[in-house]
Amino acid sequence: MATDINENPTPFSAVAEWSGRTLFVTATGEVELVNSPQLEAVLNHALADGPEVLVLDIMDVTFLSSAGLAVLVRAHRNAEEAGTRFRVVAANVATLRPIQLMGLDQEFDVFADRDDALSGARGL
Repeated sequence: MATDINENPTPFSAVAEWSGRTLFVTATGEVELVNSPQLEAVLNHALADGPEVLVLDIMDVTFLSSAGLAVLVRAHRNAEEAGTRFRVVAANVATLRPIQLMGLDQEFDVFADRDDALSGARGL
């Protein structure tokens, strides 16, 4: 018997909040194939609001799949096209390790915490 992947959705949420001209998007749970489009939609909507800096905080993400990594790459490219600086907060092994393994920490700025991301002080 086949199992519907939407039957037991993976816990995930993403919330956006402003801090001056910086827009923080905080994601929690698992970012994988089923819910990565939801994260991408939140990031695209955030970019449409025209922040100077878009910070994606994935400190509370417990799993980051290749689909999630692809969302980060597209968000970075979209931010560049919009003239927005894109920063990622990721210091836990579930998020930082895949980013480093794929060399994405060389493509966009990765910070150890929100304060460093806000100030632009490179943390990692």
